[in-house]
Amino acid sequence: MMKLKILKFLAIACWSLLPGLLFAQKSAIERFVQLPINKHASIGFKLVDIETGKLECAYNENMSLCPASALKIITTASALEILGKDFLFETKIYSQGNIDEKGCLHGKLFIQGSGDPSLGSEYVGDKPKYFLQEWLEAINKAGIKSIQGILVNKEPEAYEGFSSKWLKEDLGNYYASGTYNISVFDNSYRLYLRSEKAGTEVQIIKTEPLVDLKFNNYLKVVSSNIDSAYIAGAPFSMERNLHGVVPQNKNSIIIKGDIPKPALFLANYFEDFLKSNHISISSKAESTESPPDTMAKLLCTSVSKPMAQLIRVSNERSNNHYAEHLFYAIGKERGLAKGSDYIPSISQRQIHKYWHKKGINTQSLFMYDGSGLAPSNAISAQMLTEVLVYMYKKSVHKEIFLQSLPLAGKEGTVRAFLKNTPLEGEARIKSGSISKVQSYAGYVMKDGKASAFTLIVNNFTGNRKELRKEIERLLLSF
Repeated sequence: MMKLKILKFLAIACWSLLPGLLFAQKSAIERFVQLPINKHASIGFKLVDIETGKLECAYNENMSLCPASALKIITTASALEILGKDFLFETKIYSQGNIDEKGCLHGKLFIQGSGDPSLGSEYVGDKPKYFLQEWLEAINKAGIKSIQGILVNKEPEAYEGFSSKWLKEDLGNYYASGTYNISVFDNSYRLYLRSEKAGTEVQIIKTEPLVDLKFNNYLKVVSSNIDSAYIAGAPFSMERNLHGVVPQNKNSIIIKGDIPKPALFLANYFEDFLKSNHISISSKAESTESPPDTMAKLLCTSVSKPMAQLIRVSNERSNNHYAEHLFYAIGKERGLAKGSDYIPSISQRQIHKYWHKKGINTQSLFMYDGSGLAPSNAISAQMLTEVLVYMYKKSVHKEIFLQSLPLAGKEGTVRAFLKNTPLEGEARIKSGSISKVQSYAGYVMKDGKASAFTLIVNNFTGNRKELRKEIERLLLSF
């Protein structure tokens, strides 16, 4: 009887403590929501214990909100699950025509790409131009000493290579580079500028690599330290506009833009490389929508970096270019795409279908790209957290996915987030930010317990730095 009374007392004591714990957590999110910076904001939040499935805190978790780059969690998890860890992009070099005894190819070389974002990329090694040497060695091995020219595959004329939901002001920037069969050097270039005293014209020095573009220079030199220079322009246009202001008396100012026609750019770049290595070429490089001839001979196949590395670049660096190519690859590889212009919608349908089969409600997901750049993208904290839980508990690719997310306070776009706090190095988090959007989603490891969370804030007012500090405070309260 005494034993029964003690157990009853302990049960009542524990039950009496529970509301206090829940209240403390509830008050943390309520305090966050009621901050002046969030007065006009829409907020979605969910935090769950992964092992037990216990809900630790939630607020508007079913509301669809713009996640910005946190959407890359969906893109990379989907690519890893649907395409598999062994998936590789391929870029192939063919010879079309006969090779005579003097090494003359009576025809052209053909470059056929499949959208490898790591070809010549600065983010995956210290030798981005190695592929050129690989191709040259294959040509030398075939005994080719002269060719008629170079052909490279491009997309149909109607294909633009970017989401129709992207903002016009983003087009032409390096972070909004197009998604094509051919990607090289991250489909971007660096533009070098120089400024003198305020009120003078900004000098255009060069681009690296050399891209044949016409720049309309609307930049202004100011006496302050403000640097808001950016590049704008339409897809496939070889004309770019320079806008914004730069500080005075700067010997070197660098801004980045997208390469408008990467297929033709690569063909011309490779042509110059071959000529410098004593391969004679009789006609200019061209791009074509046609595939290689049926009798073409495969000389070389360059493969991409492994999937683990591709999704790491996408998540750790929040690289839009990599994310977009993974997104498009889902549509291409499922064998359902009849034309390049349909690939994004097919990718979207495949992603919905996959997660629906895994028992996750996808009705809150509106996905117009793979990077999260489009303001029209939307997802709920509920769905994003459910995908995180699935990847942790059920996916055979758990470790690859976990390692793709940067450590808070140490790496990538969250290297300053949660720094010098108990969660530094104890959380793997993907951040997201575009105008009036701030989001974080990922995993928190604390006291031997793993939790998954998503926080999305839309239309906050005030300073982003202040908001981030308040988000840190919120996460540290659990």
